[in-house]
Amino acid sequence: MAFLTKVDPFGISSSTLAVKSTSDGNSGSVAEATDENGTIVAQESYGNRMSPSAEYALKKETTFEEIVLGGVTTYKTKRVVLTQLTINTSAGGEPTISASGEEIEASADGTCPATYTIPEFTLGVCHHAKILFSAFSISGTGCYLNSANYTAQCQNGTAMIEGAVVAHGVYGAYIEVTAEIISTSGTVPTVTPGIGWVVSSPLAETNPDAEYPTYSITLRKPIALDS
Repeated sequence: MAFLTKVDPFGISSSTLAVKSTSDGNSGSVAEATDENGTIVAQESYGNRMSPSAEYALKKETTFEEIVLGGVTTYKTKRVVLTQLTINTSAGGEPTISASGEEIEASADGTCPATYTIPEFTLGVCHHAKILFSAFSISGTGCYLNSANYTAQCQNGTAMIEGAVVAHGVYGAYIEVTAEIISTSGTVPTVTPGIGWVVSSPLAETNPDAEYPTYSITLRKPIALDS
C-alpha cells in the first residue's frame, strides 16, 4: 500500500512546515420540480464547489511573515482563496496549524481584489501554550496559561450565476484568540489586552469538582487591509 502524496491547497508549506492531511470539501446543490402531489418529477445538480482544508505539522521553529488571507492558489485545477488560518497551542500538546478556503472563479488572477496579510508570528515545536501577536498578558499569583488558540479569518463575498462563482472579494479580516488559564492559588487571573486588542468574550470561570479552577477569555483584533 502506498500513501498519496499530500498537495498543499494554499501554498503555505515549507521545509519546516509539512502538509499532514488535506480535504477537498466538495459540495453541491440540487434543483427540484414537483407535480401536484408533491412528487419530485425533475431534478438537476448545480453549484458543485470545493472548500478545501489542510492540517500542517511543524518540524522546526519557524517565523511566518507572509501568510495572506485572500491569497489565491491553484489546487487540483481549481482556483481557491485562503479565508482562515488556525493556530492551536497548549501545555503538553504539540502546536498545530490548519487552513481552509473556498473555490472561486476560474479567471482569478493570483490575488483577490483585497488581501490581508496576517501579522508576523514565530511558532516553536515545544509543547507549550504560547502568547502570539502580543495579544494579551496574564498576571495573578499561581495563574498559568494552559492553552491559547488563534484564528485569523476573513469573509469571502461572491457573485454567482447558476451556482457558479463569477466574481469574489474578501473583507472584514481579524484575529481572534481564546485562552484558558488555570489558577492554583484561588486568585482570579487578570488578563490585559495587547495594543489594538479588545475582549470579545469576558473572563469566565469553570470550577469543577476535585480539580483546579480554570478561566477562559476571548480577544479580537482587526487585520489591516494590504495597501
